[in-house]
Amino acid sequence: MKRWLNEPLLHFLVLGALLFGVYGWLHRGESGSWNNGAGPVRITSREMAFLAETWERQHQRSPTREELHALAAGYLKEELLGREARAMGLDQDDLVIRRRLAQKVEFVVKDTSRLTAPTDDDLHRYYEASLESFQTRAHVSFAQVFFDPQKRRDAAADAKVALAVLSRSTPATRNIGDPFPLDAQLSDEDRQAVGGQFGDQFADAVFALKPGAWNGPITSSFGLHLVRVTQETPARQLEFSEVEPQVRERWRDEHQREADEQYYEGLLKKYRVVVDEDIKSLIGPLDGPLDRPLSGPIAAQASGLGAEGPGTR
Repeated sequence: MKRWLNEPLLHFLVLGALLFGVYGWLHRGESGSWNNGAGPVRITSREMAFLAETWERQHQRSPTREELHALAAGYLKEELLGREARAMGLDQDDLVIRRRLAQKVEFVVKDTSRLTAPTDDDLHRYYEASLESFQTRAHVSFAQVFFDPQKRRDAAADAKVALAVLSRSTPATRNIGDPFPLDAQLSDEDRQAVGGQFGDQFADAVFALKPGAWNGPITSSFGLHLVRVTQETPARQLEFSEVEPQVRERWRDEHQREADEQYYEGLLKKYRVVVDEDIKSLIGPLDGPLDRPLSGPIAAQASGLGAEGPGTR
């Protein structure tokens, strides 16, 4: 007991409580006084444990007695100033605070919805309904010969002549066509990679070819090409056992979106929303998805709002 009575932290807490009580008595009945607030400020063992744990995670060691004293002082000061700011109405019409509060509610909704664990039947149904999402990508290997329209009077005609030659025999392709900035042969590429190099139209045409014969001319973002697919690996449907973790995560994401929408719909019913007539056409319906992006003039207006933007009640 004697040790506790000599503890500086105890002296600080008692002094803080006395100061708080004197302040409340002196300002009783005034607007913004603590008698009109949310009750006394309490510093419990839970708060101190949280402060100490946070310190330990940041500094990789336990706080000393002096550091713990400073943490308690900082916590008390922050709580007192925060309460006084709310009592003075400083939290109203502040875009930053409103966004922060909205984020905290979203975090609560997300944490709550993720407590729901899917059953095996839930996961199997989701997998069966989304089979295309759980496939390997098709891959191809191919050779190509390039004909540059910028250097040839009729690149398409020259490509057709070369195609006839290549179809009758297998001459060295380095003697046919024009120099090309990319590789003449590509191995085990998926549609996205081919489209990224040659364009989507070229990729679609190449992935429709069968291995063996030369084909073309096929148009790319560079010009014209003769193409011979040497190997193809079709897309493969993955078994549920191979992708169960991905199915579970996607189910959770879908469940999260549904929970967000339901919560938002509940808020629309709980609070009356009034929109001025002159901006209804810009905003559109307010019962759409939570993540529906803004578009049109209202998006330009919204993007220009900073931390000092107008508040709403």
